[in-house]
Amino acid sequence: MRKDLGVAGSRRPSFLKRQKEQKRLARASEKRDARLARKRAQVEGQTESTDQVVPVEPADSAELADTEATKPIDDSPEIN
Repeated sequence: MRKDLGVAGSRRPSFLKRQKEQKRLARASEKRDARLARKRAQVEGQTESTDQVVPVEPADSAELADTEATKPIDDSPEIN
């Protein structure tokens, strides 16, 4: 029986296992960076779209007639 089985982490992983772990960590880092870049681009796209305000114009004169009818004719206050 081997004496070093009772102590966890006393031996270093083999060279190939260490290489595999480094590649895995590098891929994870690349994925993380790509995900963060996509999120930043999405947030920047949302802020740009809200910064541009497009004036809204009535579609036709029928809408104007409806809005004028709801206004009080004289300066008296509205009764709700």
